Amino acid sequence: MSKPWSVVASILVVQLLACAGGGAGQPEGPAGEMRLSVQGLARGELDSLVVTAQPANVSQTLTYSATSDTFEGTLVLPAGAQTLTAEGFVEDGTGTPVLVASGTVSVTVVAGTTVGVFLDIRDVTPATPQPDIAPFIRSAFHGSVNMPTNTFTELAVSVVDLDGDPITYQWTSDCPTSVFTRPTASYTEWGNSVPGRCTLEVRATARGQTVSKSLSVNVYSLTPTTGDVDVEGTYTPRPLITAIHVQGQGLPLQRFLREDAVTRFPFVGPNRTFQVEFFVDYGTSHGTRTATLETTCGTVVRDVDTCAASPAPTSCSVSYTWTTPTGSPLCWLRTQATNGTLVDGFTVGTMVDQAVR
Repeated sequence: MSKPWSVVASILVVQLLACAGGGAGQPEGPAGEMRLSVQGLARGELDSLVVTAQPANVSQTLTYSATSDTFEGTLVLPAGAQTLTAEGFVEDGTGTPVLVASGTVSVTVVAGTTVGVFLDIRDVTPATPQPDIAPFIRSAFHGSVNMPTNTFTELAVSVVDLDGDPITYQWTSDCPTSVFTRPTASYTEWGNSVPGRCTLEVRATARGQTVSKSLSVNVYSLTPTTGDVDVEGTYTPRPLITAIHVQGQGLPLQRFLREDAVTRFPFVGPNRTFQVEFFVDYGTSHGTRTATLETTCGTVVRDVDTCAASPAPTSCSVSYTWTTPTGSPLCWLRTQATNGTLVDGFTVGTMVDQAVR
């Protein structure tokens, strides 16, 4: 299966018809013929769907119908209480079926009577992990950039990883005669025995993501004329999308905070208009900033963008108008905020359902 699983609601229609008795392998006694039709799951999402009834111990692999885009099949069950379990599978690269969805419902079989029941089949695959937030260099310190041979200067770098991943360090120089006292630490001392200009670099790595900073140092054998350097800098933190609000036709205000465990809101109707507003904390007025919303279904149009105000605010919000499509797709609303190369994202989801009034 190429796309990630989301919660999938399926309709199970159970029709029970009186029959004289079970065939080979079917339970004896009063029975009903169960006709199964599972909708809302396209062939591209599941390779097979198996329904089992207990305690009858009857199992049926449903057949996919391209004409109706449904999985269909028939079970013959004894009258009385039965528990139906549906299991959906996809095949991995070796052709082995892997369980990706399941659902269970109880039903009482009554001979000669049609019984309707709803079976909710849900994704059982693990959630997609949050992408890594790369480390960044908060500050760096160095001693003299003009120094005599056979002396040492101090070097230090402060690196932050917002995920809390372990950070490793590596100091290097393009001068082969130079020496680092602690080449794999955030703090070290460096010196060179031969005059010349050397480029020093520190590389900090966390979970495979590397950031680096370099410095040019002049090593001399005679005392040169020196001067002072006055350095100013700014600190730019990663932006943070703190919340998303969604409301509109038939949908009361839905508030989602970054610390919430669930970011799915109720199903919405087709061809309806909703207001989506998200809030960004940049933590600084410096940098080149953007704040955007994208959707996998329907259309979005930007309304009010307080993040574009001048002077640039540290906290702001952006609102969009979202119009749902006429079909019945799964929908994601993906927000993204950037400040230069620093990026943050926050996604909420729902489904467009023709049955929503």
